[in-house]
Amino acid sequence: MDLRVAYSNSSEDELYSNQLTEAIKAHSPELLELEVWDKAFVNQAPYFVNEHVGSRSPIAFTGLPELFALELKLYWARLLSDGRNNSRSIVERRRLPMEWFRQEGGAILKAFGASCMANINHPEFPKSGYTCAAAKRQHNADLLAYFEAFGGNEKRPKASVERVSSGNLSSKDYTSPRITVVGDFHKQIFLQREQFHPLNIRNIIYLNDIFSENDLRFKDTQRRSDQFLNAYSFPEWLRPAAKEHVLQKVSYGELGPKTLVNYFARLRVFRDFMHEKFDNPKPELITDSLIEDSYIAWGNSRGLTGKNWFTDVLAMLNTASRTWPKEWPALSVSKRAAGKVEKVHYKKGLGRIGHTQESGNRAYSQQIIDDIYLAIRGAPEPIEAIFCLILGTGIRAEDGHAILFDCLSEDPSDNDFMLLTFWQNKVRKWNVKPLHKTNPAHAELISCIESQRERVLGRYGKTTKYLFPIFTGTNESFIAQSYTLHEIKRLCIKHGVKDDHGAALSFSWHPLRHTKGTSLAKDGHDILSIMMELGHTSPDMATVYINNRLELKKKALLEHGGGRFYTIEGKVDSKVSELLVRKDQISATRVCGGACAMPSQLGDWCEHANACYTCKHYRADAKDVEFFKGEQAAISHLIEEQQEEALDLSEHGRERMSQITQRRLSKNKDVYKSLDKIISAIEIDGQYQGDSQQCKKQSLEAE
Repeated sequence: MDLRVAYSNSSEDELYSNQLTEAIKAHSPELLELEVWDKAFVNQAPYFVNEHVGSRSPIAFTGLPELFALELKLYWARLLSDGRNNSRSIVERRRLPMEWFRQEGGAILKAFGASCMANINHPEFPKSGYTCAAAKRQHNADLLAYFEAFGGNEKRPKASVERVSSGNLSSKDYTSPRITVVGDFHKQIFLQREQFHPLNIRNIIYLNDIFSENDLRFKDTQRRSDQFLNAYSFPEWLRPAAKEHVLQKVSYGELGPKTLVNYFARLRVFRDFMHEKFDNPKPELITDSLIEDSYIAWGNSRGLTGKNWFTDVLAMLNTASRTWPKEWPALSVSKRAAGKVEKVHYKKGLGRIGHTQESGNRAYSQQIIDDIYLAIRGAPEPIEAIFCLILGTGIRAEDGHAILFDCLSEDPSDNDFMLLTFWQNKVRKWNVKPLHKTNPAHAELISCIESQRERVLGRYGKTTKYLFPIFTGTNESFIAQSYTLHEIKRLCIKHGVKDDHGAALSFSWHPLRHTKGTSLAKDGHDILSIMMELGHTSPDMATVYINNRLELKKKALLEHGGGRFYTIEGKVDSKVSELLVRKDQISATRVCGGACAMPSQLGDWCEHANACYTCKHYRADAKDVEFFKGEQAAISHLIEEQQEEALDLSEHGRERMSQITQRRLSKNKDVYKSLDKIISAIEIDGQYQGDSQQCKKQSLEAE
């Protein structure tokens, strides 16, 4: 594609000029009048936050073509208003390009046949045609080459970056950022013009325009620039269908900001298929046979993983046929056709169930954990602290990196405990984990968090939002998971850390979660205890750590097979202990803090297991009274939060959500009452309600 060929239309340029003028006025009308923005002006302007415009290097727009000058004024107004750009290097690096624009602005536009910067074609945003590279981050190479010949830029050295690839360290050279900064001017100016279009016809859609801050961490993850969807990565015939489909799913609450970008990218698989299959692809060529047979066979031949590359595309085609019934054919392909997709992400001969059962073995051995600890000793802060936190809690990596500064607090109802509170982004709820001060593992976690707090206070002189903060300009975010992952991988390779098969370890954060779950299972914790510890929403996920682990089941039963068990009414059930261990079958099941009297649950988990404390089949173990106290404190804290949440939702007119929260609140109050009865019954000295019978531990061996 010839990137120098562009179009110009006088009526479009006039409209664009008016749009730029109004956008600049929205910041301040005085920006239109001033041709030089010096340090004094920028510092006194209340709408600017950047503090790094130099006294001897003002931002000047003199000598520029009129439309080009307006584009650059809006570019700088947006840059200086964004706290993420409040740094000296951001401003200083743009001084030479501005000088180039002022000296050769007219010649630059003429060389590309454009009336303004936005009309210079950008390889990421092709207005027509098909290119598989449209979605990749890149710049107009001709524009960079033009700038490289200015002011001695050709002497600038390449930037070398170390990478981890296939278990080895390698480096790659990149064009100096002092050259590619011109590409940033070009890209941002192109993006800002696109925002003048109404949302329904816009081909660059910022996620900020379709999501709100109600999605926790969403804006904080946009550390350097705002995320967007690029509909230009689709050819013109497919572009409206892809865009309409994802916008509908967002409006129905089916896609969040984290999943949306990847979902949109998966639809490009169908784009590539159609352009390989046909010289001139169009909707009328799409048939049931094409999708169910040809498309699946094409995807299988390329080893595409999962099934979403098929099911997501099928959903998009159905949306298109409903929205434009005259242009797009109605398909009768069933979702069951996904059964034809080869399961290449499982080992050969290992189906979904076998894969799930085997995945418990993804935990790291103690030897590997010890080797990693040695490798990361002395690593840049706070890598070692994050590793300690995630390993000790089993928290998901994303949640561990984004944990808040004030995550740890004293338990108001028990001086022996501290409460670790964190947001679980995957299941979209808060989790409160009690930490016992005298427990060695918990004490190490408490010390790790408190030490990190001291480091933050020492570095920034104030409390921050996040426990592991980073600042882009003056905006705070949390340290990127990708950065810590790369650093630990690099250190593991450098120190020769091996996996259990003797190969170089390819470190990943998630196995630490499996390591924690497996450790809990080995220590005899029941399925519901593991579920609650790791923050799963159902017991099914927690079974990953104990399924096909008979030795762990035996250990759990031997250690917890006897004792005194109470109903939620505070009465002793004398039969549960002997049901927990029998020679022929399991007739009762250990669950969190006690047992379930429903038979044969080890193979068929109760779908309401997370509601044990209000279930008539639940039996509380007397020796776990401290656990119940911790649970009661956590429930009390949750009740307070839900009361405030329900009131806030009601005040903002969200009655439906308020009613749902009220129902959850009512259930949690019932849980609190049950726990209160259980604790009271256990603590009455020698006076127990109901029958009193101490059951001895049973042996698993045959008599």
